[in-house]
Amino acid sequence: MNARELKEIRKSLGLTQAALAELIEVGTRTIQAWEYDQQKVPKTVGEFLKQKLHEKLSDQKTPLITMDVSHKNELSIEEMASFCLKHVDEYEKIPSVKMFIEYHRNQAKAELLEKHIILNSQGE
Repeated sequence: MNARELKEIRKSLGLTQAALAELIEVGTRTIQAWEYDQQKVPKTVGEFLKQKLHEKLSDQKTPLITMDVSHKNELSIEEMASFCLKHVDEYEKIPSVKMFIEYHRNQAKAELLEKHIILNSQGE
């Protein structure tokens, strides 16, 4: 688990750095060091937090969103995408989907920042 994943999972669990530190019985500064990538997150901590997140997501009731395909022999990707876009507000209420979307948004932001830094350094 890297620093960004730790922070995202901690926030998804609704924990402050202090609360997480108390939960796993370490100092708050240790959590900060992990989140600022100054120290490596122990594998056992990563596995524990992933399990806690899985438990939280399993406990939450998610809305059932279905698509009637009984009248179709095939379903195109375009039809699926159209259905998803039509129900995007409902999907964003599902915790696991919301976390998935946030994770990919953060990755995209990191890639854009990296490209920006590279372009700026080439222009100098």
